[in-house]
Amino acid sequence: MITGVEVHRALYGAGLLAKFDKDGLNAFGHEGTDAARSFYAMAIVAPMYVIWMLLYGQPHPEGTPFLSVALFEALVYIIGWLIFPLVLWHLSPVLGCRDRYFHFLSAYNWAAVIQNAVFMGMDLTFWLIGAPLGARGFFGLILLVYVLLYGWFVARHGLGLAPGPAVTVVALDMIISMFWELITDGMIIAP
Repeated sequence: MITGVEVHRALYGAGLLAKFDKDGLNAFGHEGTDAARSFYAMAIVAPMYVIWMLLYGQPHPEGTPFLSVALFEALVYIIGWLIFPLVLWHLSPVLGCRDRYFHFLSAYNWAAVIQNAVFMGMDLTFWLIGAPLGARGFFGLILLVYVLLYGWFVARHGLGLAPGPAVTVVALDMIISMFWELITDGMIIAP
């Protein structure tokens, strides 16, 4: 079990990284156990995922039992958190950063809390005030650019990569996420 102090320290570090301050990396350990513990971030993001699913989720076929939907979405969520780290584990020797992988993964997972909170905060605010779709799209695009830069910063400094390979890591993360969404959306056969 992770303590509140550890969560606070990790989120503080992720917050510093969100301000493009590489001192935020000091909040994260370098061992496999540190990376494994960083998956507690998944539990913090989970309520945001549920809210997103309720607002925008893919409709399941009518009559699908709630338990089946909940199990499917839980598996989609958990596997979605695991695919990129698994792919990057195998790619890290090619990039020459295997020795920094666990440190990066710790920072990456906790940064996901900040990224999701920012997106969810913006989306809920616009939803509550009834902002037009054009405004949502415009500010969503600005926020996406920021989140991509944030991810690049974490990859660059967490993995100790040059700017170009760090872009590759962010692009890989994005491609994997989109591919996973296409696969899982295709599994839902709506009437």
